[in-house]
Amino acid sequence: MKWTILLAHLLVIWTMTVAEDTVPKLKIKVEESSSDKIKLSCPDGFHFQYTNETTRTLEYKDENTNEYVCEKDLVSDENQVKIYVKFRTCDNCVELDTTAAVGMVVGDLVATVLIGVAVYSIASQPKATLITGKKTSSKMGLINNEASANEDPIGNYQPLNKRRMDRSEYSTLPERR
Repeated sequence: MKWTILLAHLLVIWTMTVAEDTVPKLKIKVEESSSDKIKLSCPDGFHFQYTNETTRTLEYKDENTNEYVCEKDLVSDENQVKIYVKFRTCDNCVELDTTAAVGMVVGDLVATVLIGVAVYSIASQPKATLITGKKTSSKMGLINNEASANEDPIGNYQPLNKRRMDRSEYSTLPERR
């Protein structure tokens, strides 16, 4: 049973391949005539539909996307050969060549170096210092030292309590060891 099914399948496959090979295949030839054009050629005895041309040159444009039909004088599906040509172009694109790519890379490197130098020069500046002017406030001491505290006539400083009875904070100096 298995062998008969296998034999039947092989027989069907063999007849399909033989039948396909016996039918002559008519194809429209497509040749690239230049970098922006292609040339379509009908098989012998055929011409393009609605015209008597056997060859047609098409530019790479979206408007030329279409189905092109080659036919014999007798119009029927058996006497027609069809091809669908699809063009996809970019009208607003810019072609990138090697000089443009190298220019972009070099420009990027130069811009990076300039930004790095600017950041370094700003960051390496010395910090702001005190303004030394001729103002009287900058010349006079804001906090008097101990020598001037003992001679304080106005009484800005309270004298230290020498007696040990007063245990309040800051009333005596800590003992040094």
